[in-house]
Amino acid sequence: MSPPDRETVTGLPPGIAAAREELTPMLSQYADLCAAHEDALVLFQVGDFYEAFCEAAETVARVCEVTLTERTDSTGEYPMAGIPIDNAAPYLEALLDAGYRVALGDQVEDAEQASGLVDRAVTEVITPGTVVDDDLLESGAANYVAAVARGATEKRGTDPPDPAVGLAAVDVATGECLVTAGDPETVVEELERLAPAELLVGPDAGDVVPTVRDWTVHRHDPDVFARRTALDRLDPYVPAPERRFDGEAELRAAGAVLAYAEYTQGDDGPLEYVSRVRRYDPRDHLRLDAAAQRSLELFENRGLGASDTLFDVLDVTSCALGRRCLERWLRRPLVDADAIRSRHDAVAELADRTLVREGIADALATAYDLERLVG
Repeated sequence: MSPPDRETVTGLPPGIAAAREELTPMLSQYADLCAAHEDALVLFQVGDFYEAFCEAAETVARVCEVTLTERTDSTGEYPMAGIPIDNAAPYLEALLDAGYRVALGDQVEDAEQASGLVDRAVTEVITPGTVVDDDLLESGAANYVAAVARGATEKRGTDPPDPAVGLAAVDVATGECLVTAGDPETVVEELERLAPAELLVGPDAGDVVPTVRDWTVHRHDPDVFARRTALDRLDPYVPAPERRFDGEAELRAAGAVLAYAEYTQGDDGPLEYVSRVRRYDPRDHLRLDAAAQRSLELFENRGLGASDTLFDVLDVTSCALGRRCLERWLRRPLVDADAIRSRHDAVAELADRTLVREGIADALATAYDLERLVG
């Protein structure tokens, strides 16, 4: 049997849709969750397992290498495949690696106290760029979802079209949010530096996508990129967002990426731990395009059998927070001479004081990953 098309396993599977009017209450509940999450493969809690049905079940069985069974009731037979909830991480990772977004439909009331069918709701949509489970994340590495958007493309009175492209990226696991803007070439370079796991592309921004790597790219709901919608979304995160950002393109990108982050975390409102929405100017750092990063082997080796990357050589950090800091410094080197000298002076101070340095390193080694714990 050939693998089903992606369109038949995300959202409402055709096999379920065909029997929609005849489904049992439980499968009808599953169908409702699928229909509400058209861009995701829904895993539905049944006891101790997350189950999928029909075409979605065939994909889960193939990608996760689990047994394809079937559910039989008074309305018919439905292919079924499931993964254990208490060991879901490796199976979810396989689905993410295959390019799927996964919506978890959990039981949201106690089965013993429920009168009739247990209520279920999607509590999380897991995507490559919005993972928060430590089992699915690389320790000490940033994991961004980014959005790109253009400013106003039509003239208002005598104003020319806005040529700027806005870029916003958020690490849902730590709450870090970065916003910038520039011409398309500058924004592409910034994307290559940030290396987000997932990229949302707004209307008229389809050309602002790097081609040097395999990107998980979505043409996301265009409504979240609208200026008014973006302002409303940003209001809980940034006081007076119209004055905080430099132009409409940044507003649209920031509003869209935060809307997507909220959606994946259960759509229960603003993410309170995202408290560091920081705007930066790419010109404040050395511009290293993708070719330069590859040539310098900052994070990727150029071929099989090559030596360690520069990051691997320099990484003697003691904790996850330090590792992410080192990665940020290498991706965006300083250009201001005073800032560079200040950093060198701090390094020299510890290099010359061995006992102090070792004491600090020992203390940091006991530090938890506070950024992710808060998230």
